[in-house]
Amino acid sequence: MENFVVSARKYRPATFDTVVGQEAVTDTLKNAIRSKHLASAFLFTGPRGVGKTTCARILARTINCENLGEDLVACGQCAPCKTFEEGHSLSIFELDAASNNSVDDIRNLILQVSIAPQVGTKKVYIIDEVHMLSQAAFNAFLKTLEEPPSYAIFILATTEKHKILPTILSRCQVFDFRRIQLADITKHLASIAQKEGIEAEARALHVIAQKADGGLRDALSIFDQLVSFAGNRLTYQDVVKNLNVLDHEHYFSLTDNIVKGDVPAALVEFNTILQNGFDGHLFVTGFAHHFRDLLVSQDPRTLPLLEVSEDLVARYGVQAQGVSRELLIRGLDRLAQCDAQYKQSKEPRLLVELTLMQLCRLAAPAATTPEAVATTTRPMAVEEKKSPDVTVPAPAPPPGQVAPAVETMAAAPAEAYVPKRRALPGQVSITAKPIAVAPEVAALDTDEGPDLASAPKDVNMSLLVRVWSDYALTKKREGKNSLHATLAAREPVILGPSAISFAIVNEVQEKYMREEKPVLLSHLRRELADPALQLEVIKEVVVTKPRYTKQDRFNLMAEKNPALLKLREELDLDLG
Repeated sequence: MENFVVSARKYRPATFDTVVGQEAVTDTLKNAIRSKHLASAFLFTGPRGVGKTTCARILARTINCENLGEDLVACGQCAPCKTFEEGHSLSIFELDAASNNSVDDIRNLILQVSIAPQVGTKKVYIIDEVHMLSQAAFNAFLKTLEEPPSYAIFILATTEKHKILPTILSRCQVFDFRRIQLADITKHLASIAQKEGIEAEARALHVIAQKADGGLRDALSIFDQLVSFAGNRLTYQDVVKNLNVLDHEHYFSLTDNIVKGDVPAALVEFNTILQNGFDGHLFVTGFAHHFRDLLVSQDPRTLPLLEVSEDLVARYGVQAQGVSRELLIRGLDRLAQCDAQYKQSKEPRLLVELTLMQLCRLAAPAATTPEAVATTTRPMAVEEKKSPDVTVPAPAPPPGQVAPAVETMAAAPAEAYVPKRRALPGQVSITAKPIAVAPEVAALDTDEGPDLASAPKDVNMSLLVRVWSDYALTKKREGKNSLHATLAAREPVILGPSAISFAIVNEVQEKYMREEKPVLLSHLRRELADPALQLEVIKEVVVTKPRYTKQDRFNLMAEKNPALLKLREELDLDLG
């Protein structure tokens, strides 16, 4: 245990060529060293654990090496290289700005800069977490940073570039370090496992890389932790168990249940996930990412966007062929709504279960869903029912005449039920002009189009108010604040079976409702499971009360109390 060194330190890159995933930065620095065009100040910025401080140390060591070769690898034999490896270099200084962020610390640094290097040709100052410097310390550092001695080079490193003063940024060459790709982290972990004699599954290393979120140092720390648990054999199940990662098998199984429209199986699968100790919110976000991966697997052009292990690529491809694109798109929309509402919900489990039931309803075969049976192929159209032929007997002929042939005529088709609407007191019904519905909206509503010939249903007021409020909040999140204000101004009113109304007060609201009504009505029909639902927008007649002048008010008061007239005359009072 005394000799153990964590992998992040043991395998820290010592040359530019061994830095993982930052080729753009390392190639630029190598070319600057070759051409001797080194700037006096650098700013390395990017997420944590991606190689900022490592590249700063490599750059400092390389430019001080006395026997630098063509490959720009430090010799390790000269005095500057030896003192650097031993940890007491006289030419390279590191300052942690998180704990040394005062004006006095910067002044001490400036005094050191004025002394020429005793070993090597350059004095390099690496200031880590430079965004932690105080405002006064930044100001004290400006002049030295702009006009340093010819032998001084400053390398500043930070994870929060936006906190750096613009005057500091303008004096530095800025290098942006990117998050390291999953493939690069996985490959690096595999090489370390091979060196350490550890048998690691490719899927296990890929999950570690995903958990690290682009940070190589985090990936190495997780790797050390899991090796301590599993020993010399690291399996996928060990990683999933210790990192609290939901296994992909649950997502694949749940997707199969949804495609079949099997609600009980989907709810049982979700219950199993909760019993295993996983958070419901984690499941929602993970399942949404699974739907996203299935969507990108349906087109070869988007396959590079799939960030999963190689053995999962084939499984995603197979399952993606059995799921419709429309289900994936609408499923992502429902899961996004569930994600946004999860933390505010008092019954989060019920919210997720309702979402799963809605997904099963979207994917259920057309022949098995009641909505599909009652739905016509054209939205907003009443299907004409073919009436049976009725045989009408001809009247008896007069004596001596031949009876005429029996005539057959079709009975008149039965009229479809259309709910009657009445305007509320003080309201005037308006007739909406025809509105052109976007093709994509029409395509989404085709499988759930209304059927006015279906039997009307009683509207659940509490469910209607909740669905209406959720729709209004969705519009607010989309930036449509005026439409949200119109929808939230009042609640819809139930006129009768499958019939509701909504009142507006001005032409601006009328315009918003005319544009939004097709989409809103389609949403209400889906959420309320009422294909025959009708929405009528009615405009209230606002009765304006007359404004009374002072004289009018006095006259009204004098009618009730005539003594006021006499009092006014005797005292010569003024109404002002």
